[in-house]
Amino acid sequence: MSESNFMHGWVVLLGLLATIALVLMAFGLMLGVVKPADALKHVGAILGIVIVLSPGMILSAWSGMSLWQQIALVAIGVGVWQWQRLRRQTRKRRGAKSPG
Repeated sequence: MSESNFMHGWVVLLGLLATIALVLMAFGLMLGVVKPADALKHVGAILGIVIVLSPGMILSAWSGMSLWQQIALVAIGVGVWQWQRLRRQTRKRRGAKSPG
């Protein structure tokens, strides 16, 4: 029972810290302290940390989904992965071309 309470407390604390970080980033974006291009990287980093540090939350969310939702989520992930791979390949090709 105490292990379950510990995981619940950990997830709540992590969610609170992530929320505070996202709110501070939104304020920084509105005030012009954070560049819009950097904001996406920071949000990705915050969400990445949350995902890495709370596997219990991910597993419970995954097991609570129906099969078609899991398939759709995997399809979205594969699509984003392919899109990122294609973007990296086009950047490398542009960088390899000689100017002029």
